[in-house]
Amino acid sequence: MSFELMNRVQIDEITAGRDLAIVRWLDAFDSFHRLSDEAAGLSIGGALSLTAPSGDRYNDTGLTRAFLAKADHETYDRETRSTIKTSARDHFAAKMTAAVDRRCWRHLLETLGFDQLLDRQAREEFYSGLEGVPPAFTTENCAATFGHIWENRRDIYLRGIANTFAALDRRFRSHDGFKIGSRLIIERALSDSGRWWSDYNRRDTLRDVERVFRELDGLGPCPESMSIIEQVTSGRDYTPFVINGDYFRVRVFGNGNLHLWFERKDLLKEVNKLLAEYYGEVIGDGYGTTEAAEAPEYHMTPAKDFGAFMSSEAVAHRVIEDAQIGKGMIVLEPSAGTGVLAKAAREAGALVDCIEIQPGLAHELRVLHGFEDVRQADFLTLSPSPSYDRIIMNPPFDRGRDCDHVRHAFGFLKPGGILVAVMSARAEFRDDKRHRAFHEIVERCRPAYGWRKWHDLPAGSFAHAGTNINTVILAIRKPD
Repeated sequence: MSFELMNRVQIDEITAGRDLAIVRWLDAFDSFHRLSDEAAGLSIGGALSLTAPSGDRYNDTGLTRAFLAKADHETYDRETRSTIKTSARDHFAAKMTAAVDRRCWRHLLETLGFDQLLDRQAREEFYSGLEGVPPAFTTENCAATFGHIWENRRDIYLRGIANTFAALDRRFRSHDGFKIGSRLIIERALSDSGRWWSDYNRRDTLRDVERVFRELDGLGPCPESMSIIEQVTSGRDYTPFVINGDYFRVRVFGNGNLHLWFERKDLLKEVNKLLAEYYGEVIGDGYGTTEAAEAPEYHMTPAKDFGAFMSSEAVAHRVIEDAQIGKGMIVLEPSAGTGVLAKAAREAGALVDCIEIQPGLAHELRVLHGFEDVRQADFLTLSPSPSYDRIIMNPPFDRGRDCDHVRHAFGFLKPGGILVAVMSARAEFRDDKRHRAFHEIVERCRPAYGWRKWHDLPAGSFAHAGTNINTVILAIRKPD
């Protein structure tokens, strides 16, 4: 399919029908009220009382009330603290136009087949945009909206795969979590009887995973009656039992848990390639790159391009908030870069020391950003001294280097101090020796706040820096 070859006549026909429908509805409004007024004049005892139907799930009662209303419509404007009056006819026209536009957008999405092209996130975004007052359904708006979808269809497709697996299990927020033959546990997906789904988000996500595998296998979607989700709730009277499907082996337990294995290693390999394309291989997380070294010693060579993926102001705000930085605290930023985190800490009243490996950036931190204590050095070569109240950091992610940097930074933190680090999502789950050495430190600490040490950052938090990798925040307090 080529979007340029999309049937423009079809869109023009729908928009023409939309315009005609609005005209006809307004004619109906005028005719109804004219006739009801005439009937009221002939009625004994005054006008008939007409009310909108209620309790009908298939009827837009708000639209019906607007159609029947004769009095002006009043809306309270919170900004101006005044009441805005709209004529009954104009109020009905606005509500009816919005309802017609909503239906036209949905119809065209399905007619073009774009509802199958969009992933769950994109569909939700599309439909949420139709709430309230949707964009006017015009030929120009249609071309702009669906043209944008078509031009970005590859990114949407890849994001859909990434979101599907991330929703299935938090470990898959980083595609580095995929391992051939690995087991996936879906907790409490079914009721205790195992006859129905207790969590329909899990159900729909597992269905999406099956769809992805069928697409990669060159097949279209299968009927729900033949899908893996139907087989899981097949009504067996005993547990546990095992389902051997085309793409999965699923063991169903009496407590409602599902244990799932991927059976098609060739397709799982293709999934990994697509995820690497989506997340980007520039940070060393991509398919086919060298695994993180097994030894827990530090990577002493700098990351590719120094791992320079700078924090946004939104991420910096979150880091400072999680670190609970206050006036007069002594703070270290060991991978200062352009100073986004360091400047946010300074604005919170802290005294900030910066370490930066790149000479040019270190110079800018001193001259352009006014930091007095800037050390141009490779952080991992410096000897630690526990002298900082807080450490905030966005270290290089390349091949587990974020774990190396956090382990080393821990030695600079005072007892009772807080360390907050932006890290790759895989840092929470990887199980090689490098990550186990890092996890030993994390396990000794308390959460900086609340009951969790790990907190997900929103998807796309580093899209501005050219990578879609999923990221987390580690917020821990060093034992006293």
